[in-house]
Amino acid sequence: MKYLKTLTNFALLLSLVLSCTTKAQNSNNNTKKTGKMNAKNQEIVNVALMYIKNEEEARFEEYKKKGGAILEKYGGKIERIIKPKMLAEGKMEMPDEIHFASYPSIEAFNKFNKDPEFIKVRNEYAIPALKDIYVFTSKNTNFESRKEVGDKSKTYGVALIYFNEGEKYEKQFEDYHEEVCEIMPEFGTHFERFIAPFQSKGSLEQPDEIHRFYFDSMEGLQQMGTDERMKALFPKRDASLKNLYFFIGEASL
Repeated sequence: MKYLKTLTNFALLLSLVLSCTTKAQNSNNNTKKTGKMNAKNQEIVNVALMYIKNEEEARFEEYKKKGGAILEKYGGKIERIIKPKMLAEGKMEMPDEIHFASYPSIEAFNKFNKDPEFIKVRNEYAIPALKDIYVFTSKNTNFESRKEVGDKSKTYGVALIYFNEGEKYEKQFEDYHEEVCEIMPEFGTHFERFIAPFQSKGSLEQPDEIHRFYFDSMEGLQQMGTDERMKALFPKRDASLKNLYFFIGEASL
């Protein structure tokens, strides 16, 4: 695939892409520091990194089918499934699939997970099929107004973002925030999700934010990496991130 040949500058580009969500990140600082949030009547997005056992793909597909049908009873849906093809930044075992499921509220989320029918399906299909799973339950940030929706033909990026602590790092992002957001649309980068986890399951550290975005073309993204305006911004962001996992892949849903 062509985009697998263009990953050299993607990690650098990603941090610039992420800077356009700085205002959303700043608005959630109090939630992250206290570990609390009022999610009542707010949309919830569950992000799951799935690791499927060899020769258990059919069983897992059945879980998605049956579990998705139960999810719809609670007003939820599996809105996007990304199959990573490359881990462009960070060091971890690459998941087989990354699922994004949305729920109308935390109440609906909790009721779904306690549903006896779903528990039976999970025990019969998901647990035997998976060797590992990381789950991050998240709320929308106030950057939702910039959300766009892609389709299965697009190449997707999923970023798990860990910010350094301290106001100076937030200020560092703010300093070039507006510049970056003015440049990126020229190269066909679009954002689908900006969410902030408030609880997690599994051994992977809970990120500060999870971003999902898509590209009109890999050529456009590569051109953005050589743009002199963008290159001038690279040094400003280096100290702002504590950690970053950046997956590039295709959408199966």
